[in-house]
Amino acid sequence: MRLAAAVSLALLVTTVTAACGSTAPAPPTSRVERGQVSTKVSASGALAAVTSQNLGFAQAAQLVELNVKVGDTVRAGQVLAREDPFNFQQLLNQQQAQLNNQQAILDRLVHSPTVHGDHRTLDQAKKILDVTKKNSDAIHEKDENSVDRARVALNFARRQLVLAREKLASDEHSSTGCMSSLLGTTVVPDPCPADRTAIATAKSNLIAARTTYEQAKKTLEVDDTQARITEETQRANIVTAQNAVDSDSSDRGPNIAAQAALVANGAALVANAQRNLNNTVLYAPVAGTVSSITGAVGEYVGAGGGTSALAPGTDASIPGVGAAATSDQSSASSTGAPSATRPGGSAFMVLNNINTFQVVVPFEESDAAKVAPNQKVQVSFDALPDLTRDGTVLSVAPGGVDISGVTNYYATILLTDTDPRLRTGQTAEAGVLVADLENVLVVPNSAVIKQGGRSFVNVPGPNGQPTLKQFQPGLVGDDNTQVLSGLTEGEPIQLPQATVSGSPSGGTGGGGGGGGRGGG
Repeated sequence: MRLAAAVSLALLVTTVTAACGSTAPAPPTSRVERGQVSTKVSASGALAAVTSQNLGFAQAAQLVELNVKVGDTVRAGQVLAREDPFNFQQLLNQQQAQLNNQQAILDRLVHSPTVHGDHRTLDQAKKILDVTKKNSDAIHEKDENSVDRARVALNFARRQLVLAREKLASDEHSSTGCMSSLLGTTVVPDPCPADRTAIATAKSNLIAARTTYEQAKKTLEVDDTQARITEETQRANIVTAQNAVDSDSSDRGPNIAAQAALVANGAALVANAQRNLNNTVLYAPVAGTVSSITGAVGEYVGAGGGTSALAPGTDASIPGVGAAATSDQSSASSTGAPSATRPGGSAFMVLNNINTFQVVVPFEESDAAKVAPNQKVQVSFDALPDLTRDGTVLSVAPGGVDISGVTNYYATILLTDTDPRLRTGQTAEAGVLVADLENVLVVPNSAVIKQGGRSFVNVPGPNGQPTLKQFQPGLVGDDNTQVLSGLTEGEPIQLPQATVSGSPSGGTGGGGGGGGRGGG
């Protein structure tokens, strides 16, 4: 309530400022805080005086404590009896352990480095490809230089062979021919054998040069092929890394949503197990006198509090009321309606002479599915607008009744305290607390923005403008929405701008406000 009042005040200040000044006011803000998330279902019914009430446990178990005797006067809220809580406590422990495990998995998914790791792998694969290409280019350049040098050497060897042959031909056609000559007193040797040796050497050099050239070309071809294979392998690694990025990125959101749903389901199981454990203690819902007790310590008592009477003026069954439905059993019989069970007939305990009221309320079927015995209720009265009283759901009718074409189920609600101004037949509005979480991260419903089935809030951006930020909602209450992940405690959020004369008083920034009901 304090949070709602603060939000209303912030919106009022924003509206007045926008109307009086030309400068657009800053959007109202709040913070992600720990608080309560609760939801209620409401319906109207009529008050009826209670004269007796059947009491019993919600679950069957062994009775281990009985604190009252027949004839004792008890006060509202007094502990009357206890069942053995062992099995219920163990079930609660199991459900809590499973919830902790599911929450740990959710936290691991939310904070998982997988996508970041995929991006790093992709970046590394791209770097390796760049280095591979540079290395391939260097090898290619070296091999081409080797081919060029081998080609020059080959051409040189060919030229040398041509020159050797020309030299032999020249010597053979000289005046002396291929024979020794006398130059003065010196004998000049025959040049032809030397020419032939030079030709042979030139041929050998040519063969070696050709071999070197062919080997250089082959090396160039092999290295180019190997380079292409290496580069394509690295490109395949990039494709694999990119596929991992795409797959993990696309799966992350749905995986987190699916795990958050498991967490929410686990929380519901824990709440149900906690309620069953709490219900092993039987409290007096109102003050009264114990008129009967069926069961002793050590015996196993069944679930429920006895049979039921009809709700006044209807043919819908109200389980567990007993004689409380009417003080005139003969009247009920004369109208053909079944009468209430005799106090103490099958109930574990019966209270009589209760100076309080009950409200018989019809809930339409979707709301009735959320209503269960022992839930807390706040009751207000049309005739007494300044008065509210607490109550407890006693029971819900197992069969529905058609009211104006809509199936309704009657519930009986006991007021835990009374007021001298209350009268039988007065119209009462009953708000049943059907879901309640304490000390959880919450944001106001007015701050929640629904887009594409996902939930966002506006947070202050770097330039002060609203920026959408997604979060994973849990239970959506009447005023607040539970935050499962995506937001941290104390984080500032922006609330929707107030309106003046039907026009927005400020910019919409990252998106319009308006807390949508529903989450998950």
